[in-house]
Amino acid sequence: MQATMESRRLNPVVHWAQQHRQAKERVIERRIRDFEILLLEHGEVEVQIESEAPFRVQPGQFFLLPAKLKHRVEVLSEPDALFLGVHFDFYNELLIAKDEDIIVSLDHHEGDYHFGSMPQTSEFLEWMNAGSLHATSEVYSLLEAVIHEFTHRPAGYMMCCQGLLLQLFAHLSRAIHQRQRAGASAGMQLAIAELAAAIEQNAGELWSNERMADMLNINVDYMGRLFKKIMGTSPNKFVQGIRHAQAKRLLRDTNDTIEWIGHTIGYTDVHYFVRIFHKWEGMPPGEYRKFCRLL
Repeated sequence: MQATMESRRLNPVVHWAQQHRQAKERVIERRIRDFEILLLEHGEVEVQIESEAPFRVQPGQFFLLPAKLKHRVEVLSEPDALFLGVHFDFYNELLIAKDEDIIVSLDHHEGDYHFGSMPQTSEFLEWMNAGSLHATSEVYSLLEAVIHEFTHRPAGYMMCCQGLLLQLFAHLSRAIHQRQRAGASAGMQLAIAELAAAIEQNAGELWSNERMADMLNINVDYMGRLFKKIMGTSPNKFVQGIRHAQAKRLLRDTNDTIEWIGHTIGYTDVHYFVRIFHKWEGMPPGEYRKFCRLL
C-alpha cells in the first residue's frame, strides 16, 4: 500500500532530453540538481557515484545518475559513446529555467542549492543501487518518445513526457519485482546478466534457445523460464528487441542498405527482417528511415 501511495504522488517533470555523443577524451565529473537516466546506444563507459566502486556500462544498458551525489562518467571507447539522456525530477519541485541550472559546481556547498528528492520505495532505492540495468525494448522506446516530445514540443508535450516517464517507472518497478521473485541464485542471475550482455554485443550471431541453455549449462525449458523471470521478457523477444534497437540506430545514422543492416544484426532473409521490424515499429524500415530524416 505504501508503494502505491508513493507512486500516486509522483509528478515527474523533464528538464532536458537529447540523444548526444561524448568523445573518449572527455570525462564528466560533476553534481546535478535533478536526476538523469542515460541509456548507452553504442560505446563503453565507466561510471562512479561518490566513493562507490565504479561499474562498466555496455550498449543496451541504462543507469541512473542521482541528484546531489558527485558522479564521474568516463568514455572508454573510440571515438565516442552515444547516449539517450533525460534529466528530470520526480515531484516537480525544482525551478530549472535553463540548462545551466541543472549543474552544480563541485566547489559549491550543498546548502547553496535545492536538490530533487528520491522516492523512498524499494523499487527506486534498488534502482539507485543497481549500477547498470539491461534496457528492454519498452525502456528504449519510452526514452526515445520522451526525447522526441521534448525536442519538438508539440501542444501538450510536457504532459505527454510526464505520462511516458510514469510508464517507464511502472516498467522498472515490474522488472525489479520480477527479479526479486525469480528465486535464482546470485550466481545464476549473474550468468544470465552476462549472457544478456553477450547478446547485446554480438546481436548478429545465432542466438537459439539451445545455444543459450548450453552456455548456462541448464536445460532449454528451465533456461527460458528463468531468463523471463530475471530479464522480464522471453529470450526470443530479448534478442529481437536488441536487434530492433540496433536496426533503428543504423537506419537513422547510416546510409547502409536495408539488406545489409538486416544481415548485420542477424537476419539472413531481408523479407523476414522487414516483417519483424514492421511488427515492432509499426512501419517498414525504409519508411522509418524516411521518417527520421524528416525530423
